[in-house]
Amino acid sequence: MKQVYSWHQDSWKNLAQRFQQTQFPHALLLHGPSGTGKHDFAVTLAEAMLCNSNADGLETACGQCSACSLLQAETHPDYFMVEPEEEGKAIKIDQIRNLIEKLALSSHAGGYKIAIISPAEAMNTASANSLLKTLEEPPSNTIIILESSKPSALPATIRSRCQKARMDLPPRETALNWLQQHVREPDRAQILLDMCNGAPLNALKTAEQELDKAYQQMLQDW
Repeated sequence: MKQVYSWHQDSWKNLAQRFQQTQFPHALLLHGPSGTGKHDFAVTLAEAMLCNSNADGLETACGQCSACSLLQAETHPDYFMVEPEEEGKAIKIDQIRNLIEKLALSSHAGGYKIAIISPAEAMNTASANSLLKTLEEPPSNTIIILESSKPSALPATIRSRCQKARMDLPPRETALNWLQQHVREPDRAQILLDMCNGAPLNALKTAEQELDKAYQQMLQDW
């Protein structure tokens, strides 16, 4: 199960409080720069709300209950992830229609039904329009989480029907401390973070693909 990054703790506490007070929004838009961990935050949030151990509060998922076992097996009947079928492609209207049909059904586990749309800006005009009515009149116990690095690319009608939570870049020291836990060379971690404009997850992905080393080699050859 996923955990909350240190730079997201304040956002988590705010949403956890609202969850406990039964004031959680039925539609939530997580937005901010690429590489800050918005998608992981959305998944962690969904896992926590479906976890059987969170009847009275919102802690990260226990990882041991029956709901968590279903989530880990990617077979939880009340959890839906909508993403482009191919990277860089649009989220199609048929995908949204299929989601709406599933959300209209009763919860299998008797709790929440949670959908994540990622990235939300991948919805084309038809897809976004199809989602509008569900955002306006969501089925009971349904939460839709949209995740976007380009919220301005979303129709205003979509944005206006969601409550927003901004996921900013972490302070440089925070990002660097986290990155150095995964990249053991301190100087390399500094360079990676600079290459990725301070976005820690993008920096880690660059390290895993060794793109920074290829870039340094290219400079030396040049």
